[in-house]
Amino acid sequence: MAIRITQNAMANGFNTDVQSIYSKLAKSQQQVADGRRITKPSDDPFGTGQVLGFDAQLADTKRYQANTSESISMLDAQDAALDSVTSAMQQIYSKAVQGGSDSNNATDRNAIATEILQLKEVVRQAMNSKHGDTYLFGGTASSTPPFPGPGNAYAGSANTISRRVGDNQSVQVNVAGDTVLGPTPTSTLDVIDQLVTDLQANNGTNVRASLGSIQAQTNMALNVRTQLGATSARLQVTSTRLDLTEERLISARTDVADVDSAEAFMKFSQQQTMYQAALASGTQMLKTSILDFL
Repeated sequence: MAIRITQNAMANGFNTDVQSIYSKLAKSQQQVADGRRITKPSDDPFGTGQVLGFDAQLADTKRYQANTSESISMLDAQDAALDSVTSAMQQIYSKAVQGGSDSNNATDRNAIATEILQLKEVVRQAMNSKHGDTYLFGGTASSTPPFPGPGNAYAGSANTISRRVGDNQSVQVNVAGDTVLGPTPTSTLDVIDQLVTDLQANNGTNVRASLGSIQAQTNMALNVRTQLGATSARLQVTSTRLDLTEERLISARTDVADVDSAEAFMKFSQQQTMYQAALASGTQMLKTSILDFL
């Protein structure tokens, strides 16, 4: 006995097939539109886990990049401040050489002392430099001037600021002011004051004797500047490495989460053709006449 396939059964089968094709077509259309292969975890559970891992690594990398950039900026600001310090100290040294000459009288040396006091304030102002709202040379006491005056005492902290620029990698991004100028009562500011006192006392012998101390204080600031420069150079390398890491992670994430545009469009076109063909075939298949009911 022949099995008769009813019109209703054919319609149900056709509808199921068309819905399946349309679902795949809609997904392909969505992938072409936004470029994403994974839009929900069920699309690819393993791939979703990989994407989440890449996202976490990218977040860490971006944080390290921001810290590195800010650290380099702070180091550059300190270098500019220390340039002012060393320049002023070199001028003070020249003035001391001039003041130590026996060709000077008391009036001459008093005039030189006045100039040196002005240069001392250049040093103080440079050491009170700020980067944004942060006093650069105050250690962790970064909200108040490290050398407020009128005396020469350091009012900052011996602790310094560090930034994390990698997994288990931190870098010190500032120096305490007494590291640059030395501790009271033998700091750079104290040495300058003693020089001024000797000039005002018209004591050429003591002025000449102070030259070694002035040079030593200048060298101390230069050494700190060299150390900061080396740290900045290392951070430049770190910055380049982090940029390359970010590129690698983005590429790896794209390979997992996104579609190849050309491939996705080709797949969409093929499924669109299949869908249209299915509709046309179904229309022909489901045509009825009076003979179908005999």
